[in-house]
Amino acid sequence: MKKITILMLSLFIFTSLVGCKNNEEKKELRIIVPLGSPALAQTYNESTLESIGDNISYTIDVIVGSDPLVAAFGSGSHDIIYAPTNLGAKLISSGLDYKFAATVVFGNLYLATGTGIELTMESLDGKNITVFGQNATPEIILNTIINEYVYDVQPTFTYVDSASQALADLITDNNKIVLLAEPMLSVASLPTNVANITSLSLQDEWGKMTESTSYPQAGIFVKSSLDKDIVDSYLSKIEESVNYASTNTDELAQLAVDLEYGFPLQVLKGAIPRSGLMFMSALDSKTAIELYFTEIMEINSNLIGGSLPDTNFYYQPND
Repeated sequence: MKKITILMLSLFIFTSLVGCKNNEEKKELRIIVPLGSPALAQTYNESTLESIGDNISYTIDVIVGSDPLVAAFGSGSHDIIYAPTNLGAKLISSGLDYKFAATVVFGNLYLATGTGIELTMESLDGKNITVFGQNATPEIILNTIINEYVYDVQPTFTYVDSASQALADLITDNNKIVLLAEPMLSVASLPTNVANITSLSLQDEWGKMTESTSYPQAGIFVKSSLDKDIVDSYLSKIEESVNYASTNTDELAQLAVDLEYGFPLQVLKGAIPRSGLMFMSALDSKTAIELYFTEIMEINSNLIGGSLPDTNFYYQPND
């Protein structure tokens, strides 16, 4: 009887210890992603991925605008942050404890008009362009490309607060030339909004100017303290998610509708192929990042924190 009692007590203690250990190992990652192309990069995962690994669950905050991203970096409230690459670089340069882990959006910016006339960079001579994103990626990309051309009369900008406002201006006056980002271009392309829309890809223009694919517009930033096994597992899943988006446009559009992203199915079907979705690890993105940031520095180096980031900026996976 004594032996049985001791055995039962031992099993109870062992079970309790194992239970405590399992509870200690459970982790919930907090992820924040802005609505638009970055959200589409991870839509497949958000819809289908129950966990990142054993005892690793996650929650996703889909937000609008950059203010919540700045707050997340500053407070350390989220383990993984999707953000414009230059914004992440600027905040990390101030001492915030994150690393750049991957690029997932290589540009989603377009000039658009409702005149039905083909848009070219040459056709912008003397024109006024409605521009959102002053002192941020949209204006930087457009300005950099325009500066490669010689005009009789330099194009001028009228600034608005958001891509939504630029879209509203185009719908109100189809003769305007506006800078849009996907999925706003696809919203504009609905026949009920702008019937004779034509557009010009700034990604294509950037590629011609730099002899590169495009610019690394948005990426994934991870807490420096986050376990590398977790980060590597997550990045592997995101690469699968981005690849799915590239080959299953209609299915991904439906998943985004189911997640209540707020855009009609027809809009998403048009937006996904033009959203610049492509996965590239931080180290593989380094050349593109430095090229893009060098152009930013010529306009305003403060937008990336004053200088090109050093090697500590880039996340290095396990071997």
